[in-house]
Amino acid sequence: MTSWRSAQVDEPNWGLAPGMYFERIAREAHSLGFEFCCHGVRIPVPITRPRTLFFSNYRPEWKRRYQERHYIDIDPTVAHGMRSSEPVLWSDTFFADVPELWQEAKSFGLCHGWAQSRRDPEGAYSMLVLARSHGPIEAAELRDKERQMQWLVHVAHQAIKDALADTGLGVRPPALSAREVEILRWTAEGKTAADIAEFLSISERTVNFHVNCVVEKMGACNKTSAAVRAAMLGLIW
Repeated sequence: MTSWRSAQVDEPNWGLAPGMYFERIAREAHSLGFEFCCHGVRIPVPITRPRTLFFSNYRPEWKRRYQERHYIDIDPTVAHGMRSSEPVLWSDTFFADVPELWQEAKSFGLCHGWAQSRRDPEGAYSMLVLARSHGPIEAAELRDKERQMQWLVHVAHQAIKDALADTGLGVRPPALSAREVEILRWTAEGKTAADIAEFLSISERTVNFHVNCVVEKMGACNKTSAAVRAAMLGLIW
């Protein structure tokens, strides 16, 4: 690899299907010395049924076992990524509470790994895992490669999220006007249309007009749902 900004994945807007994006990411991971790669993306809405999609080149048997045994519920890599964007290095200590998962993962070649998550202002969450069967990830290697690895986390997140939105599986937040955002913020605080009209020195009818527009744009059933969705998507911060 001649440059850490590789030509393979330098532009997130490749115009490819999500699976083809992942193939490029996996090739880049291989060039960094990792034979295995996994990228998971969680889309925050609908709130009661957030969608999580995984792309990996793990062995099919391990994918099946991981799903059958619901390892995602106890995987410390996933738990760490949900609460922190700091990278994590796999170790016996890291997997101490889930020895069965750890031993089984190693039996499928997932012996040494590194992972980092990313959450964007629109509420989308993803995590990239780079793993291999031989050779621990030493401190010197991390110093040499971690910049490239973190860049890959960023590019993978943006590219696959955008690709999912293009296929209808992801979410493209609607464009809201400044007034709609302002009214949504007050709505999220529990204020009534009459309260908001007084705060903004506009008519209650105008407030309701904007609220109805936002509800329609957000695909929500009422103003409370619209406010929650907008907050989850980072539209009213």
